[in-house]
Amino acid sequence: MNEPKDTDRLLKMSKATLDQAVDALDDATLRDLRQVRREALLAGKPSASEKRRAWLLPVGGLATAATVAVLTVSLWLTPPENDPATQFLPLEDLVLLGDAESLEFYEDLDFYLWLDDEKEAG
Repeated sequence: MNEPKDTDRLLKMSKATLDQAVDALDDATLRDLRQVRREALLAGKPSASEKRRAWLLPVGGLATAATVAVLTVSLWLTPPENDPATQFLPLEDLVLLGDAESLEFYEDLDFYLWLDDEKEAG
């Protein structure tokens, strides 16, 4: 590895060489370098229109998240129409339809309701 004093000496020599090269540049090259440096510094600063539009990103993200949340909740709470459990009659209804005595009860349901009303009235 390099010794620290060797590294320091190398840095000093490099700096001296680069300083001499900069001193030897002509005026046109220095002017071009200053212009490029200025453009680079200005490119890093946001313009006025970019500053005004800076609030759109958080607002747009919030609106997107809210839309996704509403859509998710509405889809979660809405029962599917093709769900087999909702398409078929419950088993209790099938038992009632299959029992002949139960059908006779429902055929005479009006009579039983009238009888119940008479019993409550009398």
